[in-house]
Amino acid sequence: MRVISGKARGTTLFPPEGNAVRPTTDFTKENLFNIIQADVAGCVFLDLFAGCGGVGIEALSRGAVRAVFVDNSQKSIDLVGRNLAKTRMTANADVIKGEIPAVLTRLQGQKFDLIFLDPPYAKGLATKTLEGILSADILADDGYIIAEVAKEEDFAPCVGLEIFKTKVYSGSKLIFIGWGGE
Repeated sequence: MRVISGKARGTTLFPPEGNAVRPTTDFTKENLFNIIQADVAGCVFLDLFAGCGGVGIEALSRGAVRAVFVDNSQKSIDLVGRNLAKTRMTANADVIKGEIPAVLTRLQGQKFDLIFLDPPYAKGLATKTLEGILSADILADDGYIIAEVAKEEDFAPCVGLEIFKTKVYSGSKLIFIGWGGE
């Protein structure tokens, strides 16, 4: 696990221990950022189910002005902090421990240009998280959401959102979701 591009390019990140956290692979992360690169510089990024923080740190490395990392595990929160320190990106980051949707409610009043969520697979958390994002009204008007879910997982966005792109990889898929019709 490493930072692929930008200011912290090549920095190896501290990995999670055990199998409780499934980090986004470098391959998937590189493909993700190839797709969203034009939207990263200057954005405010929200990394939900952050794990070790690799995706949000990649966003900061590539020019995001701020990133917020959320996870419910103290081990993950500590790991995100260590990785932010290692990449020297703590000044532009906030790390929050808590459960979703409670944390999303605490973020009300803030707007995020890009929201990445990578919940544990096959637990229905992606749809519940989208509902929380809508309820908290934290997605910027021109922002969008990227959900990483299991390749075989069925997924439908909430009313008001629509899928505009899906990319399938070996064991997962990235679903790009933006504002849509009611």
